[in-house]
Amino acid sequence: NQGTAFKVYLPSVQDGRNESKEATASDRSRAARGAGQRILLVEDEEAVRELASRALKENGYIVFEAGAYEEAIELFEREGGNFDIVFSDVVLPDKSGIRLIDDLLTREPGLQILVSSGYTDQKSQWPVIQKKGFRFLQKPYSLVDLLGTINELV
Repeated sequence: NQGTAFKVYLPSVQDGRNESKEATASDRSRAARGAGQRILLVEDEEAVRELASRALKENGYIVFEAGAYEEAIELFEREGGNFDIVFSDVVLPDKSGIRLIDDLLTREPGLQILVSSGYTDQKSQWPVIQKKGFRFLQKPYSLVDLLGTINELV
């Protein structure tokens, strides 16, 4: 006669509306497939980096992964700056993602840029991102949002 009772209420689906939403999301992600574009993905959280990398690779992109500023710079130089997009977290363990982007743009001004952050305070550097005109993806992001945004950049 002790314990806790939990009740879970789930919406019922009888008219197929949720199925059409899923189909629409699936259709959008199929339309956002890449064609071998090269992406430098810079994310310090390994699980997030692996998830984003796998999703991008499965959708036709060539992905190079780095977990920090220095690693990204080394990878960029080793590949001769041959990237279409740099997708970087704003907050990195060694230097900011914004500084990384600025440094990479001085080497390769034509790069397309996408930055991401889960922060909503000053760590997100939102005023700087807006001023520089970088595309921004708020964490957590969906696969459809990621692929759609990447597709808009290429």
